[in-house]
Amino acid sequence: MLVIILIVAVALVIAAGLAVWVKRARSCTRIIEAPDGNQEDSFVGGIMCKHLTTSGTMVKLELFDWGIRIRGFAPTRWVVPTWEARYEELAIAEMVASPFSRVAIWFRLRGEAGGMGFLTQWSQDILKILQAHDVPVNRALTKFRRVDELYHDPS
Repeated sequence: MLVIILIVAVALVIAAGLAVWVKRARSCTRIIEAPDGNQEDSFVGGIMCKHLTTSGTMVKLELFDWGIRIRGFAPTRWVVPTWEARYEELAIAEMVASPFSRVAIWFRLRGEAGGMGFLTQWSQDILKILQAHDVPVNRALTKFRRVDELYHDPS
């Protein structure tokens, strides 16, 4: 009987953890009416937003002729938010890093606080592509302690 109670308790904890994760992922979602467009390149990495950070290779940054899309691979899409922006919506793409994290590119939208971070080892290659699409870039590494620090009004 004790084993059954323990199994049920563990299952409930796992279910609650997944529910919290999905809720946090949805809070970072930004989906626009993006056209299909031509995909120019893609990179794997992780994401960083106000309520969720992933590492490893769960996430893909896709660069299209119209803009960018950050999303999970097929098996992880339900736990990784999708975030899209047109190139002309991006105020800047800047390199950031926490003391415990690898380098990320922080995508900031024009006139809005916040944005989305893409953790990657290919930041210089990505910034070069973004710059070719007239997105302002900042290659100087900005260090932060908490992701909340990146959620300030840039104006």
